[in-house]
Formats: sequence, C-alpha cells, structure tokens
Amino acid sequence: MEEERINNQNIMPQDLDAEKAVLGSMLKSQDAVADVIEILHAEDFYLKEHQEIFKVMVEMFAKSIAIDLMTTYSELKSKKLADLVGGLTYLSKLMDEAVVYSNAKFYASTVADKSKMRQLISEADMIKSSAFSEELAPEDILDAAEQRIMEIAHKSQRSNYVDINDVLVENIKEIQELEKNKGRLPGVETGFKKVDEILGGLQKTDLVILAARPGVGKTAFALNIASHAAQVGNKVMIFSLEMSDTQLGQRMLAMTANVPMESIRNGNITQDDWDCISDAQDSFDRTDLVIDDTSSITPIEMKNKCRRFKAEKGGLDLVIVDYLQLMSMGNYRTEQREKEIGAMTRSIKIMAKELDCAVVLLSQLSRGPEQRADHKPQLSDLRDSGSIEQDADIVIFLRRDDYYQTDDEPANVDPSTGLTCQVNIAKHRNGATGTINLAWIPRYTKFANLAPEFEMEY
Repeated sequence: MEEERINNQNIMPQDLDAEKAVLGSMLKSQDAVADVIEILHAEDFYLKEHQEIFKVMVEMFAKSIAIDLMTTYSELKSKKLADLVGGLTYLSKLMDEAVVYSNAKFYASTVADKSKMRQLISEADMIKSSAFSEELAPEDILDAAEQRIMEIAHKSQRSNYVDINDVLVENIKEIQELEKNKGRLPGVETGFKKVDEILGGLQKTDLVILAARPGVGKTAFALNIASHAAQVGNKVMIFSLEMSDTQLGQRMLAMTANVPMESIRNGNITQDDWDCISDAQDSFDRTDLVIDDTSSITPIEMKNKCRRFKAEKGGLDLVIVDYLQLMSMGNYRTEQREKEIGAMTRSIKIMAKELDCAVVLLSQLSRGPEQRADHKPQLSDLRDSGSIEQDADIVIFLRRDDYYQTDDEPANVDPSTGLTCQVNIAKHRNGATGTINLAWIPRYTKFANLAPEFEMEY
C-alpha cells in the first residue's frame, strides 16, 4: 500500500519502518501509548493512513478505552476509516513488525526527527517563494521564518510534570547533603569570600550577567572566577569573542603567578618570576578548563560546543562568555539589534538550564554611569536591551573610582595604595543583593579579597 503511494515520487525525509514500529508498539502496549503521545502528533507521520490510525488510538487513550488489535479496528470501522488504512490485515501486520515494543520512545523520536526535516524543507520553500515574490521586506520574511522555525523546534517539546512530593524529597536530600558538608558552598565558588557569602556560589542553571563600562575589569574578574573554579575541581569553558586564547593565557599566568603583565608581554622575566610562572602552570595541570576564541559565534554553536565538552569531560559546571555585544544570532540586521540581544540572552538562559550549569555572561553598560555624580551603574544601564535584566538570575556591576579620574588627574595604579573595585550584586532572583569591595591589582590584572578590616558591610 504505502510502497505504491511513494513510487516514482520525489520522496521527502521519512522512515516508514519507524512509523510502523510506533503504531505496532501502541497496539501491543498501553505504556507505549503513553510514551509516544508525549513525543508525536498525528501530522508527524508521513503516510495519511498512519496519521489516521494514530489519531484514533490517541482518542481511545483519552477516553480510557483499552487499545488492542480488535478495539482499534472497531473504532476505525465506526469512523469509516478501516478500509482506508488497510483493514484488520494491515493492523495485524503492524503488530507483527513491532518486535520490541519497549523501544517505542526510540521509534517515536525517529519519526519526530523526520517530520521536523520535512517541515524545515517546507519552510525553506516558503522562504524561497517569499524572497522571489519581493512582496515583503527582507526583515519581515526573516521575522516570519524565525517564528515558524522556532515553532518547529519546540513543537514536540512538552514539559514533563513532576509530583510535588517528588520535588520535596529531592529538596530534603539536598538540605541533608548541605548539612553533612557544612562550610562547603552549594554552587561553584568564585573565590571571592563576600561574593560567595551572598550568592552561595554560582548555582546550576543560573544566568549571571557581569556588566561594567569598557576597561573596568570584566574580563579580569571573569578569569579570576574561572581560574579559581577550575582549580577547586569544576569543569569550566570560556568563550572569548574579543581576545585570543594566547592573550587570555597571559592574563591567567599573570594573575596566578603574581608576575606583572607587562613583564610577561615584553619578556622581561627574572628567575624568581620564572619560578612563579612554572608553579602557576603546574596549578592548571590537572584542571578541566578550555578556551574557545571563535570571534563570531551564535548561541546555537555555543550550546553544541558545550554539549561536546560535557560529553567528553563527563560534566560541565561553569561557562563564561566574553561578551554579549560581540555575539550574533546570524539572521538579524543592525537596526534590529535590541531584538537580537533579547533573543540571545533567552537562548543562553535556556542553554544554562538544559546543560545544568552556571553561565556568566559579560555585558557592556551604556554611558549612563558617566552622567551620574557617583557613577554607580543601574539595571537600566544594561546596553541594548531590557531583556538582559529580565532573563538574568543575577546581575553584578563593577565600578572603580580610579576609572573616572580625569586626564589631568591620572589615577595612581600602584597596588600599594590599595585600589578597590566596588562589586554591586544588583539583582539576585533567589536571594539577597548587596555591595562589597574587592582589591584591584592592575599590574597582575587580578582582583583579590580585602583584609577583613577593609571589607565593606552589605
């Protein structure tokens, strides 16, 4: 029957054997029915006959009618569909071909994948037709295409409900584990004592926005966190869209070895410096920390690389992205930049949740702080889009007084003067906010904890 239908046609992506296996499994097992209907819709089947059989069984399941060979045949007869789908003979054949009905989810996933490929082909044809017609502006075609493609992507993704009692059991287990390991943070340690006290470390699935004006020290702060997190056993991935891996390596050597950055760059290294550099290199020897310095990357490409890293290393705890405004979704024009930024922050938040890791996303600020007497950043200063604040679980601002010194009143960058940086946790979705001070040591491009007597209360 189906062979005749597809003979001499330009065949779209499909897997008829998988479709038969899905339907046969549903006829054999009520459990298989429950599994499959969470993955597939009737239109995901390539053959019309298979669509009709599936729809009837879904209706029967909804009405709590037992599904087997005869009851399904009876329902098809009552709807005058029995002959269309090949009658009892074809239903029996479906059951015979579903040898391992416990694999119903696998068969269903195969059918869903083929369906998505067909939908993408149809969408591509629509885009092509719209572009040739020239009736719509390119921006309108792109907007419509993006919306439809996102619908294809999420069509089969249904949220799984969880019983509150199961949730509470997991909560109790976590509390017991924390009680057993008193003193150990529940999240990824940043290495900054007061920051960790407020946040409890960086939590899995959290999107952390780290924002400051250019040159204040966003990259240095993020590298401090990455270095510490990796050295205490976390698996860390850094995406650097602005600086090369060599430049980041130099910075990490300087901050870890306490050797001036200038000396590393010009090669003016003493024997003591070499000893410190060697020790710093050894400290990274057993860490799981990688750098990707692709200069132009989309959230989708980033997520795929993170997935590979997680599979290879057996986990992923922290991702750092430097920085948001250099990223692209790949399909927007400049005048839609605000919309693009919003789409990227949402995608990165989803990535954090799917990969079950913390993501620190660096972001530039607008010139708003320059227009205030205290130069203190506000959430409204987040550049390009208000959705940055909306999607973020945590927002951290950095501010240094020496950054705002005038040219005829240059800042004293001697670390012995005790330059500090104000770290303002302006948003914390699941906890307290506050402001603390850290030491800023520019010659090593690093931040450090202040002695207790100099720490600012929060």
